[in-house]
This record gives sequence, structure tokens and C-alpha cells, in this order.
Amino acid sequence: MNIIDARNVNTAVQWAIPYLLKNGIEETSRNGKVLVAPTPVTTIYNRPQERVLFSPLRDANPFFHLFESLWMLAGRNDVAFPVQFNKRFAEYSDDGKTVWGAYGWRWREFFGYDQLQKIIDELRANPTSRRCVLSMWNGADDVGTMLESHVDPSVSDLQVALAGGKDVPCNTHAYFDVRGGKLNMTVCCRSNDAIWGAYGANAVHFSILLEYMAEQVGVPMGVYRQMSNNFHVYLDIYNREQLENIAEEAGRTNLYNVYEDMPTIPLGSTDLLWHHDLEQFLEGSVDLSRATFFSQVAAPMYEAWFKRKEGRTQEAITALERMAYCDWQVAALDWVTRRHKEKQNAA
Repeated sequence: MNIIDARNVNTAVQWAIPYLLKNGIEETSRNGKVLVAPTPVTTIYNRPQERVLFSPLRDANPFFHLFESLWMLAGRNDVAFPVQFNKRFAEYSDDGKTVWGAYGWRWREFFGYDQLQKIIDELRANPTSRRCVLSMWNGADDVGTMLESHVDPSVSDLQVALAGGKDVPCNTHAYFDVRGGKLNMTVCCRSNDAIWGAYGANAVHFSILLEYMAEQVGVPMGVYRQMSNNFHVYLDIYNREQLENIAEEAGRTNLYNVYEDMPTIPLGSTDLLWHHDLEQFLEGSVDLSRATFFSQVAAPMYEAWFKRKEGRTQEAITALERMAYCDWQVAALDWVTRRHKEKQNAA
């Protein structure tokens, strides 16, 4: 077991990628050539609220990462919302409408009860509990060989699901515990792409989950540990030189280290209207009269996304400049500006 004990996701990329390049074993997979760590890898985020990766080379999409996280907290599994921010999301749907392995749906609906609320209630009543296990994997339905005929209209959605489906959870379980007065979380992942999974989507999705749970339990955030049983990178996507450059740049552009006062605006989920605001946001409506995470962060980013898609880049930038100053604002402005420059250079 190798341990990456990092301050935040930027530090993790800076340290973990060189480890993989030095110690990884080249193998083949159904998605191409991979470089796999010889043992499981656990990444420890000591400041999980510092969840934004600033590397221009990696070019993580802050809009998609944040909005998908909020979609998860709502317990949704529809394609309609996230596909607005990532067209490829539809490729993971078996029926064109829903995603079988959607984490949020599995947290709140799939097993017949709201697992998050159950854990919150348990930790409020018994802070020393060691039984707070969040399940995302369902062995009865997620194990199986994909049906080659899954695109055949005669094959039912249920048959596809029972054969594994196009999308099954990579992250299988999470454990929550309160120690030293703080809520910690350990996430277990069966197969983890370091670039797109562990230090891309997972670092955002699960740190936001931890923040939400900590607020609901009524204690500060502790550490977030990500145990990756199969930790790898796809060499057909990034070659070794590119991976070296991403690792170097992640350390150099780690703005949390440069600006110690860079704020990370809390979700504020203890607000009695927070869950209502979440549902309203996912439907495209936000109460701007109240200073909330949605009005200060999510709504301006949502507006900017669609302004940019319509080709109104300056209006998108203006919307982002109205945001409260925070890590999401910096990342979103950089992302939009890079794309605008790329488009101008290609013209």
C-alpha cells in the first residue's frame, strides 16, 4: 500500500503521478494501455475543502465538477441535467434517460432508503459509531458480463442492468467516523484513473459529500482518504512526458499554497432552505435575494456556462466576476478565458 499524504488535490497530483511513472506496471485494459500502481494507493487529503485543481494542462472543467456534485447530493440519476455540461455523459446511460451507477441516486434512493440521512442521524446520536458505511456497490446487479446486444432495442433496460450496465460504480463504499471532534471519510474505489477519476471528479464529488455530511452532523471537516485498489493512468490519453508536465505544473500552479487566504465558500447546508434551494437550482432557478452558496457561487457559474455556450464570452466573464471571490471563481475564469483564447488563435 502506498500512501500519498497531501494537503490538497494539487499536491496529490504533484506527488502521485511521479510515483506512478517510476513504479507503475504497463498493462492492457478494455480501454487501452494503462500504467498501474503495483499495490493499492491511498490518497489522504488533509484539507479536502481545497478541492479545485488549477493545472491548465489538466484543464479540469470546474463547471461540470461542481454541478455534478450538487446533482449527486440531490439523489438524482437523470441524464438531462449533467449532459448540459458534458455531452459524453449520455454515453453512460442505458436508456438515454438515466444512469444506472449514479452515486447520488445510490446514496439516497437505490437501496430503498436515504443512506446519507441514516448516517447523519447515527452520528448525531452516537458520535463514536463505527457502523456508518455508505454503500454504492450492489453485488446482485453490478457484477456481470456486459451484454454485447445492449444496444439492441429488444433487450430490456432491466436485462442490461442485470448484466452490469454501461455504468457501474467505481467507488464502492465510504466510511464515516468522528475523531478529534471532526468528521473523517474513507472512500474505497475498485478501479481509479488517477487523472480523470481520483484527482478529477472524485476529489470534488467526495470532498463536497464530506463537507455536506460534516455540516449536517454539526462538526468540522476532518480528512478525506481515497483508497484506490487499482490506481492507474491511461497512456493512450497522456504519454509519460505529458504526465510529467502535469505533475510539475500542478505543484507550480497550486494557488492554495500561493494565496493562503484564498477562500473556499462553505455549502451552508444547515440553512433550513438549503435543500429547497438545491432543487430549485437544478431546475434553473435561484433566489438571488439571499446570500447563499447557490446565489454566490453556483448561480453565477451556471449563468456563465450558458453565456459562453451562446458565444457571449464577455458576458460569461462578467457573470463570473460577480461571484464571491473564491477558488471556484478563479478556476472558472481561467477555464473560460483559456477557451476564448484557443478559439481566437484558431480563427
